[in-house]
Formats: sequence, structure tokens, C-alpha cells
Amino acid sequence: MSLIETNLPEVVKKQVLFKVKSYFGTFISLASVQAIALLFSFNGVGQMGLGGNLSINSYSGSTVFIFTAFWAFIIAITLTTKSYHYIDFSFVTNRMSSHLSTVGMFIVYAFIASITSSFADILLRVILFFKEGGDKIIAEHFFMSFSDLLIGIYTGALYLLLIAMIGYLIGMFTQINKLFGFLLPALLIGWMIFEVRTFNTYSTLAFFFKETSILLFSAKIVLASALLIWIVILATNRLEVRK
Repeated sequence: MSLIETNLPEVVKKQVLFKVKSYFGTFISLASVQAIALLFSFNGVGQMGLGGNLSINSYSGSTVFIFTAFWAFIIAITLTTKSYHYIDFSFVTNRMSSHLSTVGMFIVYAFIASITSSFADILLRVILFFKEGGDKIIAEHFFMSFSDLLIGIYTGALYLLLIAMIGYLIGMFTQINKLFGFLLPALLIGWMIFEVRTFNTYSTLAFFFKETSILLFSAKIVLASALLIWIVILATNRLEVRK
């Protein structure tokens, strides 16, 4: 028992590498999702008329990120199904190392997905630049600095990690009881409706999305993710005994 406890970090590390390699096919689905989102992005996100035949079209790479976030959520739920979950037991493992290695895999996936999402945003700008012509593009906010790119990748990865953790929690609770698959999303949507009617805002989302400090934002995401995985570990601990 003590041998397993002292080797937990090494077991988790091996499992993370194994899972990233084993689930490599998910990157194909990621590329497909982002390619579809990129096509939707060419329709623009808004248009403002200036009179006559003049108008300003607004484009944004946010569509790609939204599709990527949806991908992360679905992948996280999919990995909680029994067919995927039993793969862990090809290792000398327990629930703790299984969950921790999954979190590690989510971190790797989140950064890869955020990087490709950011590059898709850059690709959109490049295509628009050559398609519309540089003289028709408003330079402000169009050209991205390297520092903005790095910050965007980092914050995007943290958002994707949190979304994946929420999906993982819903998926694991659904494995415990199918009723949770309907109850948890209903509670989440119900809480959002309650916030809007009571406070006229999504205060929970604002807690993360409106944070201006990178350090505080990182701390919030890390603590929220740690809380979610802690809840999952406690909730599934008894399942290990049953098996």
C-alpha cells in the first residue's frame, strides 16, 4: 500500500501520457469542429450601415473558441463512459490516480485546443486580409501582438479546462445515476435564470469572465477545477469499493 502511495505521481504521469496517446483521435474531431467554426466565422458577427452603399462588417474568432469549448465539454463527458473508463485498469491504479491523470490529460488537451483555436483566429484574419484587401480593413484590433497571442492562448486554455471539468463532473455523476444527467444541467440552467431575474446579470459567469488580473483569474480557475475534481473523487470513492 505504501509503495502505491509513494509512486502515485509516477503512476499519474504514465497514465497521462498513455491517455493522450490513446485518445489521439479526439484531435481529429477537434480539427473538424474548428474547421466548421472557421467557415461560420466568414459570415461575420455583425454589420453596421453607414449610409448609401457603405457598411462595416465585423468578424471574430470567438465562434471558433465557442465550438472548441463545446468540443471540450462533450469530450469530457465521453471519457466518463465505461468503455473509456475501464482503460485505466490496464494500469496498477485506483480512483485517485485515474481522476488525477484525467485532469492532467485535460490540461494538455486544453492548451493544444487553445493554441489551435488561436491559430484559427489568425488564419481567419489572414484570409480576410487578402480576400478583402488591406485598404478595406480597419487596422485597430485587427493585428494581434505576440503578447496578446500568448495571453489569449493561456486564458483560453484555462477556460477550456474549467469547461472540461464541468463536463467531467456531469459525466461521472451520470455514471453514478442516470438521473444526474438531467438534474445537474437543469440545476445549472435554473441557477442562471434565477441570477438574471434576481440580479439582472450572470454573476457566476462574471466572477470568471470579468476578472482583469491574470493571477486572480488563474487562481479562480485552478481553485474551481480543484473543487470540481475533489467532488468527483468523493462521489466516486464508493464505486471503487463496489468493484
